[in-house]
Amino acid sequence: MMVALALLAPVAYGEQKGAHAAAGIPAEPEAGGLQESVPDEATSAEESKEPVARKSDVDAVHTEVETLRDQWQQSLSRSYPYTVVQANRPLIVSGVGQIRYDHTFNEIANAPDSFTVPFFSLAFAGNLRRDYLEGKNVDYLLGIQTTGTAAISITDAWLSYQIFNSLDSTGPRLSITAGQQKKYFGIEATATEAFQPTIKLAQFATNLGLSARELGLVLAGDLLPNVDFGYNYRVPLVQYWLGAINGNGANTSDNNNKKDLFARLQINAPVNYSHPLRGLSFGVSGYRGWDTKTATNTTTRTTTFNPANGGAAVPVTISTSSASISQNGSKDRYGADLAYVNTPVGFTLEYVRGRDPAAVNGTVTVATTTSATPATTVKPYQFKEVDEEAYTFTLFYNFGDQFVTAAKNQDRYDDYYPVTYQPFFRFDRYVPDAANYGVHSDLYTAGFNWFFAQTTKLQLNYNYKPKNNGSPRSDELLAQFQFGF
Repeated sequence: MMVALALLAPVAYGEQKGAHAAAGIPAEPEAGGLQESVPDEATSAEESKEPVARKSDVDAVHTEVETLRDQWQQSLSRSYPYTVVQANRPLIVSGVGQIRYDHTFNEIANAPDSFTVPFFSLAFAGNLRRDYLEGKNVDYLLGIQTTGTAAISITDAWLSYQIFNSLDSTGPRLSITAGQQKKYFGIEATATEAFQPTIKLAQFATNLGLSARELGLVLAGDLLPNVDFGYNYRVPLVQYWLGAINGNGANTSDNNNKKDLFARLQINAPVNYSHPLRGLSFGVSGYRGWDTKTATNTTTRTTTFNPANGGAAVPVTISTSSASISQNGSKDRYGADLAYVNTPVGFTLEYVRGRDPAAVNGTVTVATTTSATPATTVKPYQFKEVDEEAYTFTLFYNFGDQFVTAAKNQDRYDDYYPVTYQPFFRFDRYVPDAANYGVHSDLYTAGFNWFFAQTTKLQLNYNYKPKNNGSPRSDELLAQFQFGF
């Protein structure tokens, strides 16, 4: 403020002086301001009670102020654009990185241990329109991630609009989001990389394609919220998500003329922050989609070659041709989940049922013989539906500085975050074909998460995979450092 007044002083002074001179009126001094004073010859220095400012003194002050103004403007124009990131509107840059070590124990052959960077992402979030009266904002998010040693792909790329008043914490919420985003199905598949409890996802999340991002529209809202103003804690009794998506994976256009639909409904315990039931929820999810499967029918014509020396006959392939047949089939998923995410003990339980179309290739073998009628063997192609089943149970325990009485009410700034330790146990079963329930994949995980900052944790997982139907035992030791900013 003082610098601005100093910069404007010479301008105001010059304008006032010029106006008075043009009108032929002598300039009158302003109270408390600098004024030009010419001492009377009859007045001696001894008789003057106050110091007198001469014209040369005033000009010197003007020169100094103008120099200061020029230096300030030059410094601003030279340094500001090169040292500060600028955007037309507020922009938030965040990211998640992972550094992993893994070692596999296999009964047949141990794989070599290795260090990898399996995931690194950058996200740019911002606001295109801010509604200061009702919070009906227009927001966006653009995220990119590494998918290989030299490949980068888009994770999230969406635009969202708040339909209801988002500034009223006691009212319902409703938003619509268009673009590429996570599907809302259960707990495990919906969690983003920064909040996944284990190093590797549950088997159903990847095998049923539920963790992959999709392109489409999602309507999300809640009803009947309970607000604890003392802890700035808001939990709605009912949350819901409705979506229409391509259903063919991230960054991929649809492969059929029908859109996949999903819905999720979650009921939360509407209690205050300090209530023992905080974090209790029950949810149901459904997914109805379509997938195109292709079967290949291969026709092989053979003949028998009889050597002239009377040796054994040798079969010879004359020609091979193939034809592909495609067919659409329904892709359905149903699930239920129960969670209690609280301290010190918590758990999550999920059950998922899936149904997918499957194609079985066919073969036709035509063996030309000496007889008039060739021998033909036909194994026809077919399309069928396969039912899958999976359930996952995770039990965890939290302890550390965060739960000490003296530290419970500390602000969770990242550099002063109370250290938390979280040992956990998980059982994960996936049945690829419910018609043959004896063939399944079980995974037991003993893990430990060390949260030593709000966005950073160290994870240790030991995965035990027992034998099943002749498959060898395969264990994994994983260590991962995950950081966020």
